[in-house]
Amino acid sequence: MTHAPIESEADARRRVRLGIAFGIAMAVMAASSFAVARGGILRGVQPEDITLLRFCVAGLIFLPFLLKRGIADLGGMGWKRGLALVLTAGPFAAFFQAAGFLYAPLAHGAVLVPMSVTVFCSIFAVVLLKERFGLAHALGTLGILAGLAMIGGEGLMSGGAGVWIGDLMFLAAGLLWAAYTILFRYWRLDTLTAMAAVSVLSLAIMLIVYPVAYSLPRLLALPWQELVLQAGVQGLLSGTLATIAYNRIVVLLGAGRAVLFPAIVPGLAIVFGIPILGEYPNALQLLGLASAMLGLLVALGIIRLPR
Repeated sequence: MTHAPIESEADARRRVRLGIAFGIAMAVMAASSFAVARGGILRGVQPEDITLLRFCVAGLIFLPFLLKRGIADLGGMGWKRGLALVLTAGPFAAFFQAAGFLYAPLAHGAVLVPMSVTVFCSIFAVVLLKERFGLAHALGTLGILAGLAMIGGEGLMSGGAGVWIGDLMFLAAGLLWAAYTILFRYWRLDTLTAMAAVSVLSLAIMLIVYPVAYSLPRLLALPWQELVLQAGVQGLLSGTLATIAYNRIVVLLGAGRAVLFPAIVPGLAIVFGIPILGEYPNALQLLGLASAMLGLLVALGIIRLPR
């Protein structure tokens, strides 16, 4: 019987630093996708357009990789697992996240999606994966949630009729992403294989569904600059690079700690919303951003609690 090598303290520190670097990069790319998606919706882009463009780019990027690994068994992962990942991180999650902006403003989506990922995944990690967290993680998570409440509280309490529909869509997207995180961690999948399967299968689904259910001429009538922007941000940054980074965080830091990084997305999205949407944060939102960042640092152990 062989035993896994014991990780040295220096290796553990390097692993945590690498995980944090991936986490920050993921948060920046995810935040930009929220702001760009909201801007696209305001300019006439539809949620199904964003979903199609996202997986057209990501699917084409990952197709050669999946063909090389073997598409017959999805790179050795198997079709049952592949389909389960598509149901959680595929078109449904992308569509719900984009469609919410038809009814609700940027603050709603930027707060509710990462907040629900953090809450749902922390619960799943404890119940299903038996991960255990100490006082620092608990207090840090409370700081994150308090910050999120301050960032989006004013926006979440206001809004016209139908805003609740968008909020439910954002919560659904967060729940699906949390389920994906747990499945990826539980099955201990390879990062690139998992994302290749999700991206290629999602592309195949969208290429079948979109021409039947939606209007391809309407999509092609949109300004090409808008299509390039959405494809680049949603497909390359968010759909490919940010998702790879997120998977690496799960591997390096664990599922429970990986979901702490989406908590800083709302603050960054609000910052990106200034030049993209002309929306400026108020003092309470800035205070919330500081609280979420402080909570993240405490939960990760960068800021240590006194004994």
